[in-house]
Amino acid sequence: IVVTNEGPSNVTGVAVNDALPGALTAATWTCTPSSSPDATCTNPTGTGNIATTVDLDAGATATFVLAATVAPDATGTVTNTATLTPPSNYTDNTSSDNQASDDTNTTPIADLAITKTDNAAAASSGALISYAIVVSNAGPSDVAGARVVDVIPGTLSGATWTCVADPVPGADCGVASGSGSIDQLVDLDSGTTVTYTVDATVAAVNGTVSNTATVAAPSGITDPDTDNNTDTDTTLVD
Repeated sequence: IVVTNEGPSNVTGVAVNDALPGALTAATWTCTPSSSPDATCTNPTGTGNIATTVDLDAGATATFVLAATVAPDATGTVTNTATLTPPSNYTDNTSSDNQASDDTNTTPIADLAITKTDNAAAASSGALISYAIVVSNAGPSDVAGARVVDVIPGTLSGATWTCVADPVPGADCGVASGSGSIDQLVDLDSGTTVTYTVDATVAAVNGTVSNTATVAAPSGITDPDTDNNTDTDTTLVD
């Protein structure tokens, strides 16, 4: 953000304001004055909104550098506007350039992941088997409507499941319990998880039972690492 005095007079006490939109958080900023022509920043550093003054000789500049974090739930376009206001005893012949805005399109990105385990290397035919399926969002963006799928194979019967969100609010299972295969939409703020517990009976089979769970981001969300969106647990049946 560059504030300039095109002259011809020197100006003391130019008000500079930048009220940040809600989509920007944890802002910090610095103000650097030019040295020839001379400028002065009343506040060389600050946090949050910019609301300060600068002194500008004719031809001088004061440059603000503002850094902020895009909120995890931000969508669409983030617009940030900065304004300057000369002191009341000065006349600005060109006030149309006393405001400037910047528009930035946001691209939600969220690293979704899923793990599945029954914590057992082997199981007997007719035995109860219990899977833990953990779906997580490493962020940085929040996600509404991630799809979790677990198709119960024919080698398992009588499957029932429950879902627990952590923390609440922040994560939401949508449906807390059910039977059979899982095909659910869940909400996951950045840093949250939902955990499914699936209980089923092992059929009378020889060999192994393999069960796969997947998570997929909804349309409009980019998942930078899809390699961790599928996990398969294989258990030897004896």
